[in-house]
Formats: sequence, structure tokens, C-alpha cells
Amino acid sequence: MSSPALLAADATDTIAAIATATGAGGVGIVRLSGPQAIAIAAAALGIAPDALTRTVRLGWVRDTAGERVDQVLAFAMRAPASFTGEDVAELHGHGGAHNLGALLAAVTSRGARVAEPGEFTRRAVAHGKLDLIRAEALLEVIHAGSDRAWRLAQANLGGRLGGEVAAIEKSALALLAELEGWIDFPEADLDPAADPWIDGELVALRDGCARLADGFRHGRAVTHGISVALVGPVNVGKSSLLNALVGKERALVAADPGTTRDWLEVAGVWDGVAVTLIDTAGTRSTTDPIEQRGIALGEARVAEADVVVVVNDGTPPWDDGARFGARALVVRSKGDLLVGGDDARGALVTSATTGAGLAELKARVLEIAGVADREGAEQPLVTTARQQALAATARAAFAAAIAARVEKTPPEIVAVELRTATSALAQLRGLEVGERVLDELFARFCIGK
Repeated sequence: MSSPALLAADATDTIAAIATATGAGGVGIVRLSGPQAIAIAAAALGIAPDALTRTVRLGWVRDTAGERVDQVLAFAMRAPASFTGEDVAELHGHGGAHNLGALLAAVTSRGARVAEPGEFTRRAVAHGKLDLIRAEALLEVIHAGSDRAWRLAQANLGGRLGGEVAAIEKSALALLAELEGWIDFPEADLDPAADPWIDGELVALRDGCARLADGFRHGRAVTHGISVALVGPVNVGKSSLLNALVGKERALVAADPGTTRDWLEVAGVWDGVAVTLIDTAGTRSTTDPIEQRGIALGEARVAEADVVVVVNDGTPPWDDGARFGARALVVRSKGDLLVGGDDARGALVTSATTGAGLAELKARVLEIAGVADREGAEQPLVTTARQQALAATARAAFAAAIAARVEKTPPEIVAVELRTATSALAQLRGLEVGERVLDELFARFCIGK
């Protein structure tokens, strides 16, 4: 079902864009969508619009002066059977920025305009081809940094999360209809004040929204990855530990203190989750302004990290990581040098030399970050702050409705809370959203998507 309010003011224009990367490559695609998409593509090919169908055809695109631009494969998808729900045409030519730019110019010179970022997907949402959750998932599929992120994004693109939200919304609307029916016709048999079915439904609805809202930390970590900072004094083995965790030398290791002057980032994947390891400058008292600046930069980066690995080598003073709260994992490095009398103080013992404790360190980091589940175990998860905020709003409204029932308030009050909850769920799926929300979302897409 089309939702014109979701479209930009100039949505009746025919838009065009390069839909593939513009670097060197064998094939590049120029995509058009809108009322004149097929006619413009056909004109560039020198054929009648009716000749451009779903059957792929070979032809030459020419500019408005009649000069050959590129030999392409072309086809059309007529509305509503297309990605955007509009007439769509695609020209599959050779890759390369210059060639694709010339193909794009051949259609824009005939009346198409260059699409805004995400405008194709925005039109798909407006014409009911995607809901907003699936549009967000599409962006996450494109930017997935690990197999686990890709699996979750594909599941949501396939409708897993949207289906869960729609089911909760459907149950809430059914309950709201029952209550409003009694409000409009109080002489009917239903007595909402005494019906335990209503209480059970409200609890189930609240708990369903709570699962969604509470799963955001997991969903965000899987989708966007986690950052892990290694902190501690100079020469406790942070750089050696980082090298051991990534399996190659990425940080310089030397006996002289202060080898790492600011901070170093290295990307990896642990159990299907993208992980950014951050090796920070060792903390110590120094008058060197460059080293002081490096330590300050490292501290600023640590403040943003999801997990902080506090490294000790047994040399006083011992750092218990208390200042980092629940983000901290305390490690006793150089475990291969431990002797019987050494005290690890309950810290996780690791060795960059032998590899001891590294697997457990990775598992503990993922647990602290909230993604300890094995790959493939994800349930429907919200992955954006927008989704989480709306799920939390719905949860709070259902909880307020439960409280109103306990306090035996009139059913009109319960109905008000149910309307708030159903509105939040509708916004979550993109049925009731404002232009600003849409602008912010689709601005993150590439122009050809």
C-alpha cells in the first residue's frame, strides 16, 4: 500500500544513479525509477518504450548527439512489480567511473535527475515494498562487517524482526478494539474490569516489547561490532597481548618503555563478531609533552570502548580496573613467567608467548559486551537506537496499562495507554513516521540505493 507522506516533495520525478561501485570493474549498473524511467532508457537505446521489457536485450546507449557511449544489457520492470514499486529500468554497462558517468549523463540529459542518497529505497518503503525495519536491515546488509552481522541483517531483511513487531501490534490492536467496544457499548456482556484475559494479554505484550528493547545491546554489538581497549602501565605486555590476539605483529614491542605513543587500532572477528582492538600508550608519570598527549588521546579512546582489558604483569601497583565498572576485564599477563608464589589476584592469566588464556579472554570479552551467544543463535533483535527507543516506549505504555488495571482505573485510561503503545509499534515499522526521521535514515545510504 502506497504511503505518499513518506515520499519527498519531488517524488514524481524520474531518478537515476550509478547503482554499483564506480571504481574499475567488469560491470557497472545505472538504475532509473519513476514515471519516465522506461521511456528515458529506451530513448538512450534508440528503441520504442514498449520494446524494453523484463527480457534482457543488448543495445548501444547513445548520447543526445547520437554518439555511441557504451554497449549495454538493458531491461525494464513495470510498476508495481519492481523494487521501488515504480517503473524501473536498468542499464548494465562496463565498469569504471568515466564510463558509468557517461552512461548516467546519457539518461540525465534526457530528463532524469540524479537520485538523492537512499532515494530508491525510500520510494520502496513509500510504495509498501519494504517496511522501515527492512530498509534499515538493507543498509546493515550492505555494511555488514562480519558473518554474524550479515546473518542478523539478512534475517531482519527477510522480515524476522518486522514480523515479531507486527504480531505484537496486531494483538495490541485486538485488545484495544475489545476495550473500545465496551467503552462505546457499556451495556454489552464484556466487563473489562473483571476479565483476566485482558491482564494476561497486557503482560504478554509488555514482555514482548521488553525482549525487543533489552535485546538492543546484543543487536547493536553484532551489527556494528565492539571495541576493546587494552590499558595498563608501560611494559606490562599490552602490545604483545594485542599481537597474540590478532595472530601477527601489528604493534611494536620493545624493552624500552613507551613504545606505543598514542593508540593503535586493529580489526578482527571473534566468533562472528567484528572486534576492534585498541592498544593504548602505557600510563606512567612523564614530563614529555608528546607522551603526555599520547596518554591523553588513549584515555579519550578508552572512554568510548565497549570493553576495557586491564593488563597487569604482577609488578606493583596492581590495577583492579574498578574505575571502568562493568566494562573491565582484569588480566594477569606474562603467565608463562608465573612462579608458585605469584598471586594473580583472581585475574585471568594470559601468555602472549604460549597463547594460554587467549581463548578465554576472547570469550569473556564477548560476554561483557553482551554477545556471548554462539553465531546463528540470534532471535529477533532490534539493531538501531530508533528501534530500541520505540520498543521501550511501547513497553512503558503496556506497563502503565497494567498498573492502571491494578489500580482499577476506568477502561478509558487503559485504552489511552494501548493507543500510545500501538502508535509506537506502528512508528517502529515505519507506518507513522515524520520526514526528519526518514531524512536521517536514508541519508546514510549510497546514492544508487
